[in-house]
Amino acid sequence: MRKTLLAALLVCGNLGLLTAARAQERNPAPRHGVSIQFGTTGAGLQVSRQLSPRLTARVGVSYFAYRKMIEVETGEEGGKLNITPDAVIGIGQATVKWHPFFSKKKGMARSFFLTGGAGYTWHPDFGVTLQSTENIKFGGLEMSPENVGTIKAGLRYSNLMGYAGLGFGRSIPRHRVGFGVELGCYYLSSPKVKLAYDGFLEATTLDEQIPTVERNMKDYRYLPSLQFHLSIALGNRN
Repeated sequence: MRKTLLAALLVCGNLGLLTAARAQERNPAPRHGVSIQFGTTGAGLQVSRQLSPRLTARVGVSYFAYRKMIEVETGEEGGKLNITPDAVIGIGQATVKWHPFFSKKKGMARSFFLTGGAGYTWHPDFGVTLQSTENIKFGGLEMSPENVGTIKAGLRYSNLMGYAGLGFGRSIPRHRVGFGVELGCYYLSSPKVKLAYDGFLEATTLDEQIPTVERNMKDYRYLPSLQFHLSIALGNRN
């Protein structure tokens, strides 16, 4: 009787394991995910694929733009300058996330990660335009808008950039939806100064100072980034 009962239990156990294995084959854990991101370098979208329990590959794009004109008072004597920034950050990037810590109890990597990769920006410029629509009084001197002219100044970087960062969160969450945060930094090329102007500055030697300015700014090559991620796992759960 005991042998019969033991045999029945073994058969039932084997059937249960076989059923669970087949269910896992039919409904594998998702290895793909999509993330909506927002932060200091704009809003964007990422697509992820799990390469191993600790490695995840990501490709994505983000965009930020600010071009609203600002009016600035030139002083107590009167007059306003119109400053129009051209601050656009458009980045497409590919990165790999590595989760260095692994939980044997849960059989999965912990949420802390390190990441690195490369990016491409289709707008590698930051600039500003200064104009005046009324007379400017400064130090007893009055200048018309024509004399003030238009001043355009900016910095231009290479289209390619490196990226490194760290954070918490999974691109492919354990449950259907997950949340994460990532702090990173883009490594840029040395900037080139762009300068164009007319009006009273045409009588100066400002162009001759551009090489000196570029040398002084050669170390301004870092763009920090703080991003928040809302991740969604794609596929069936076990």
